[in-house]
Order: sequence, then C-alpha cells, then structure tokens
Amino acid sequence: MSILSSLWRFGLFLLVMATSSLAHGQGIAVTGVGPVNRSMGGAGTAAPLDAIGALHWNPASISYLEQSEVSFGMEGLLADIELSSTVGGTTNTTNGEAGVAIIPAVGWVDHLEGTPLTIGMGVYGIGGFRNNMPTDASNPLLASSPVFADAEIMQIAPTMSMRLGECWSVGVSPTITAARMQFDPLGPSAITPSSTAGSGNRVHWGGGIQGGVYYASPNCWRAGFTVKSPQWFEQFRFFTPSGVVKFDLDYPLILSTGLAYYGFERWVFAADARYFDYANTQGFSDLGWQSVFAGAIGAQYQLSDLWKLRAGYNFNQNPIGSEDVFTNIASPLIQTHNIALGAGCLLTDGVELNLAYVYLVDSSVSGAAPSPPFGANDTISHRISAHSMVMGVQIRY
Repeated sequence: MSILSSLWRFGLFLLVMATSSLAHGQGIAVTGVGPVNRSMGGAGTAAPLDAIGALHWNPASISYLEQSEVSFGMEGLLADIELSSTVGGTTNTTNGEAGVAIIPAVGWVDHLEGTPLTIGMGVYGIGGFRNNMPTDASNPLLASSPVFADAEIMQIAPTMSMRLGECWSVGVSPTITAARMQFDPLGPSAITPSSTAGSGNRVHWGGGIQGGVYYASPNCWRAGFTVKSPQWFEQFRFFTPSGVVKFDLDYPLILSTGLAYYGFERWVFAADARYFDYANTQGFSDLGWQSVFAGAIGAQYQLSDLWKLRAGYNFNQNPIGSEDVFTNIASPLIQTHNIALGAGCLLTDGVELNLAYVYLVDSSVSGAAPSPPFGANDTISHRISAHSMVMGVQIRY
C-alpha cells in the first residue's frame, strides 16, 4: 500500500471520529437544529422561535417561548464531495456517492404553571456524516481500494430555566452525547500500524454542560449568551483482527452571543456570533485545526394568520489552513457560506408545519502535496457543496 493511500485512510479515520455534521458544520459543529432554526441560518441564541432551537443554543431562552410545546424535525442532507490531486500539471478528480444522511431532532418545553421555572428536553442529531469513495486508479489518493465511512452523533439535553423578574432568565443543561460510527478500512499510522477492518463497534458516550443567560428588554430588543463546555468522550475502542484500537477525541468548547429585535410588526430579526475552540480540543489540535469564529443572521415574517416566511445566512471560518490540507485530506469540513429559506404553515389551532431548505455554497481548499512522493509543484484539493431539506411539526399547548 502506498504512503499516500495510507495517509489518506488515516485522515479519513480521524475525520469520522471527529465529524459532527459533514456539510453544515462550523468545523464539526452544526450550524442549526430543526427546521425553524435551520431556516434562520442557525441564529437562535436571542430568538427562541421553537423548542428545538431554543434548547440547543440557549437554555435560558426557553422561558420566553410563547407557549409550552413539543417540536419534531427531520433533515435529509445530500452532499457532493470531490477529492482531487494535481500531478505534473494533470488533475484527477474523484466523486463520492455519500447518499442522503438523516438527522432527527426533538424538543419539548413546558412552562410550570404558577412558578418561574420552565423545563425541557432536547434530543437531536448534532452530527451526521457519510462518505463513500470508489477506487480510482487515476487518483493516487484512492488508487488502492474504495473507502467507506459513516457516523451518527446524538445529544440529549435535559434543561431547566428560571425567570428572574420580567426581563431576565438563566438556564442550565447537562448534555449527554452518543456517537456510533462505521468505516472501512481503519488506519494505518498513528491509530493502528497496518490497515485493518474496523467497522464493528459499540456506541461511545460523552458528556458536558451548557449554561445561558437571556435578557428581554421592554423596548423590543433581546440578547443572549451561552457557554457550551467541551463534550468529554470516553476513550473510543474498536475490535480489529489485530486487537483493540483505542484513541481519544473530544467536542470543542463553544461560546455564543446573540441579539434579536421584535420591534417591527410581524417581523423578528436575529443575529448570532460564535467561537469554536478547536485549537485546545483533544484530537483536533493534533490535526492542526485552528479555533474559528462564525456568524449567523436570520429573519422571520408573519405573512398572515396561517403563514410565516423565514430566511437566513451563516458564515464560518475554515479551521483547516492550506498548510494542513494533506493532514486533513479526508476532511471536507471546509464550508464557508450557507443560505437558508423556510416557511411555517398553521395546520390547525396549536399545530404548525415547518419546512426549510439549506444550500451549502461550493467550498474548496487546496494545498501542496508532500514531497516525496509528489513533486514540488503538485497539489491536492477538496471541494464540497450540499443541499438539505428539513421538515417538522410544532405542537403548542
């Protein structure tokens, strides 16, 4: 097996362990959850429009949902991934066939009557990754065999929020995270000395905590701030023909702040800013990932008693620099721009159907190929775009 092929598989293995959302992530972190929050570009720290988005981005904001509710959502994500190598001035590109990844989301929020407390529970996919690259004799990175990888990362977030007077609330949520993944082959290099089958494994668990504060001013402005601790995972273990393979990897610290404006009749405007601490997260620092900032903006318009329209935009810095492209050769987590549209339709009293479409604009990253075995002017590159359709239902009571 060639050095390039070995490093490619090692990079893919690390990606599968680390990835949370292939096409719609800020690095590995999702830009939004559920159809309402996704259609707002992920802006939700100060704009609690549904239970799912409020639970995920700011546990304190659930106190300001208009009613108790249960929300359900399901996302289908189709990514278009290309891996290219340019050798001696000739470029060879391989297209993957990842298929559609399914990402579920459920949120429940209940205002405890006669108390300042609101409780809730979120269960949602914060990760969904699938890659399926064929053998390609013309591409040195895939010359030996096909590569398959699949990962699902779910989070459970029991939540409590307390109103502090008319304008303030605070919230806290312990988080439990589960990861299941399959890939073939596993290794080689730092994980295991030789390439081996590694598809079989159990669900691995991690945990952390998030806390938030929310302010609703009398003059229609709202603000929020949230700290999501790292998700500290147990050591990942895989049984292979050569023995047990182990490795350590965590999910990064995330800081979010947001503003929202409710002052115009029928309108809600929201904006978020976030920081992702990859540089100090176990596993990602070894891959050369940089800590990054991201921003999201979104708007909702009440078109009529039955219809709401939404639009959003999300911008992300790329955590992978050109100097680390080869180290992260299988990591198409390089998206920069996401554009979202959505609508809500009141089906009956208290029941609303929500739809969203999200487009990941073509993103690519290129870097120098290692020499040897590549030449001094040879390069490698990744390109990704994706489409997502999200559908869900809000039931208010």
